[in-house]
Amino acid sequence: MKNSSIIEMKTITKTFPGVIALDNVSLKAKSGEIVGLVGVNGAGKSTLMNILGGVYKANKGSIFIDEKEVEFNYPSDATRSGISFIHQELNYFASQSVAENIFMSDLPMNKNISFIISKSKLFQDAQKILKLLDSNIDPNQAIEELSVGEKQIIEIARALSKGNNIVIFDEPSSSLSISEKNKLFATVNSLKKEGKIIIYISHFLNEIQSLCDRFYVLRNGKMVGEGYIKDSSKNEIIKLVAGKEVILKNKIHLNEKKEKFIEFQNFSYGEKLKDINFFLNKGEILGIWGLMGSGRTELLRSLLGLDKKDSGEIFVYEDQNSNPISPKDFRKRCGFVTENRRVDGLFLGESIIKNITSSNLLSYSEGKLNIINTKQEVKDAEFFINQLAIKTPNSFTRLENLSGGNQQKVIFGKWLNKKPEILILDEPTRGVDVEAKQEIASLVLSLAREGVSVILVSSELEEIVNMSDRVLVLRDGIFCHEAAGNLINEESLMSISLGSKR
Repeated sequence: MKNSSIIEMKTITKTFPGVIALDNVSLKAKSGEIVGLVGVNGAGKSTLMNILGGVYKANKGSIFIDEKEVEFNYPSDATRSGISFIHQELNYFASQSVAENIFMSDLPMNKNISFIISKSKLFQDAQKILKLLDSNIDPNQAIEELSVGEKQIIEIARALSKGNNIVIFDEPSSSLSISEKNKLFATVNSLKKEGKIIIYISHFLNEIQSLCDRFYVLRNGKMVGEGYIKDSSKNEIIKLVAGKEVILKNKIHLNEKKEKFIEFQNFSYGEKLKDINFFLNKGEILGIWGLMGSGRTELLRSLLGLDKKDSGEIFVYEDQNSNPISPKDFRKRCGFVTENRRVDGLFLGESIIKNITSSNLLSYSEGKLNIINTKQEVKDAEFFINQLAIKTPNSFTRLENLSGGNQQKVIFGKWLNKKPEILILDEPTRGVDVEAKQEIASLVLSLAREGVSVILVSSELEEIVNMSDRVLVLRDGIFCHEAAGNLINEESLMSISLGSKR
């Protein structure tokens, strides 16, 4: 199929039970341009693209490719029409190889024996696609052994392997390291030069501004604005996204002196962590910054006893005494917002209620039979739905029906319901829009003011700088630098993490 010159979605409407997800939405894109699609969580971005990708069917409206109307009942229909969709949530076969995951829907067969896969061609074809993405991932490696960022690269490789002319990127950079992001952007720009039509969804407005030619803004299921990037400032786009002025706060540190609360001594874990020592103050936000692969997530999991450490002890300071505690006792004091909410953070098939109360079920059990007090569950869940502004028809809604950002807010509700002394945050705003990021930042700050101690890991350097009282820089499994207060800045942290200065 030759490169399509124009794709157009006209007056698209989509409803779910109790919700109008899209209301009379139209969008157009042409070959050789990158069109950005922005909006808060739940605005309808992914729903609109799921209709274009054949995942959902619109209640009303039409899709045209080169002025010819097309109808998609299944994702395969969209693929045959030249559309590739790189989804925000990763889909893969964990035990299969990288190569098999890339070509799962179109495995190359042996020329002589038609029902046997040609392993050599499969490997060669996978290598070609990975080379295009400037990736040195081994095509024979099992995908379950890869990092989250590497799995995202494979998702992109799978879409590009089809050679389609319309490519939809839904939050493709949210799991990538800085170097992987740069490779992604180079790939997107090369696709543009080839004359592809690219629709790019992102909450990162700096990405939209640097990559895209034009943009559309969705709010509450309606298209509320569009324009050329060169004619629009970041603040103008933010105002369209939020429907109001959003003040982006900076330097919200809590600079007053804190008392030591928890100390971690001599933590080691294989080659990932090497004799780590640090402390956490009461009511402090401690940022841990490092590039992907520096050992950030491994450190958090080792502290909590989720991964078996080689060595390490935890001490708690209470009543002027220092007492050792086990990882199990430490976990009892903690809430843990994990890096991947779909894998180990939430129960997607359950209601919001069950998710929010899951961290503290014993408090709802009554009597000798430990019968759950469902009325109290509902009451508590609805409290956090209101407090965190979770967008949902009601508290009984299954979590899989919420947008990614609202799912992230449910994770916070789940752990706040436990009333933790320590809140551990691993990429807490991944896949969250600019307004929700501010809400989460304000929430974390208020918790710290109430005495909750926070450990914050984030790939967003701006988030680390703006929220942290202290920052520890992790490089190659070792803490190589500490900064506090006004000495925390993006340039020095990035320089240190890259090893260009200590």
